[in-house]
Amino acid sequence: MKRIDTCTHTDLLVGLLLAGIVSVLLAYRIFAYLCEVPAFLWWMILLGLLCAVLAIGGFLVARRAWKRLQYLRDNPEN
Repeated sequence: MKRIDTCTHTDLLVGLLLAGIVSVLLAYRIFAYLCEVPAFLWWMILLGLLCAVLAIGGFLVARRAWKRLQYLRDNPEN
């Protein structure tokens, strides 16, 4: 797969942006579930780690795709 910095296909970049947003929303949903459960269970640690990875990874992917889309909009090739 191409690096985001060299990608010129806006469809792929929009897909990455949406995937990043969805992963952050999913992380929020996992976090909300963890806050609702009254008892601590061992697998909550794994869900918490998954929540953190989804939130951080999703934010970074969405941010990079958004910046690349802005660059392509401001500097059209041709």
